[in-house]
Amino acid sequence: METGKLLVELSNLDGPSGYETNVVSYIKSVIEPFVDEAKTTRHGSLIGYKKGKGIGKLAFFAHVDEIGFVVSKVEGQFARLEPVGGVDPKVVYASKIRIYTKNGIEHGVIGMLAPHLQDSESRKKVLTYDEIFVDLSLCERDVRVGDIAVIDQTAFETNGKVVGKALDNRASCGVLVKALEFLKKYDHPWDVYVVFSVQEETGCLGALTGAYEINPDVAIVMDVTFASEPPFSDHIELGKGPVIGLGPVVDRNLVQKVIEIAKKHNVSLQEEAVGGRSGTETDFVQLVRNGVRTSLISIPLKYMHTPVEMVDPHDVEELARLLSLVAVELEV
Repeated sequence: METGKLLVELSNLDGPSGYETNVVSYIKSVIEPFVDEAKTTRHGSLIGYKKGKGIGKLAFFAHVDEIGFVVSKVEGQFARLEPVGGVDPKVVYASKIRIYTKNGIEHGVIGMLAPHLQDSESRKKVLTYDEIFVDLSLCERDVRVGDIAVIDQTAFETNGKVVGKALDNRASCGVLVKALEFLKKYDHPWDVYVVFSVQEETGCLGALTGAYEINPDVAIVMDVTFASEPPFSDHIELGKGPVIGLGPVVDRNLVQKVIEIAKKHNVSLQEEAVGGRSGTETDFVQLVRNGVRTSLISIPLKYMHTPVEMVDPHDVEELARLLSLVAVELEV
């Protein structure tokens, strides 16, 4: 599948942490032609396996879940929300949302007091989730406490970029799909495992249990990282290639070997210092059992944890190409 189209499809799927079934089912249907086995774990992560020549186990990780909401209270025609993952309340003002009820999908709107009715103090105030409400008058079915919700946003591709919700971390899920496509062309010495893990936004449960089950010799975790956004002038840019993490949280020797493979094959790589905890599944995968040699490679992304996250498909393709080359050329 063309990369931009794949990213749009992945973005448009709804799967907040703990409710990733639809995303996992879609990805499983896409990767089955490229793997020898695809199975889901007890917690719902998807693990694909592609047999190599048995020199060791190489695992690639990308989380499938996204930020979202859970209905915390229903008050007549209004509902209150609690965030699932890190959702800045400013992002949700005056938004449409999709609510997954027991009997089907409903639509609501997050109300915003009209500017004509605001006083000088309310105009300055940043609302909290205790003050944000969902108007349920559009709903035909009952909305109950515990129903999940996401911002109602449709992804699109234009001018060489893809914009939508959940590209943290569906962009990396797209990387794994494309890497499996590339690996169909190669013999590879490593037994390759691809882990589409659940519940990263709420504690990395899927990565922990997936890594424990596989017990890999080497792991590469994929996530997204911050691309340049005004007024900040960072050095990471869209379209300049994936970003490899450097620092004490990753295995130095593994990182160096990956960089050498990238240089050999002219894969564009940007660099990012990771001084301590990375805030990704890297922090957990490397601790499993007696330890896993782990590196972190990220996709540049603008406007993280908003409905208009932005990525460049070129970066996704470059990282997919690199992963396939690592599976072929990485030495034990």
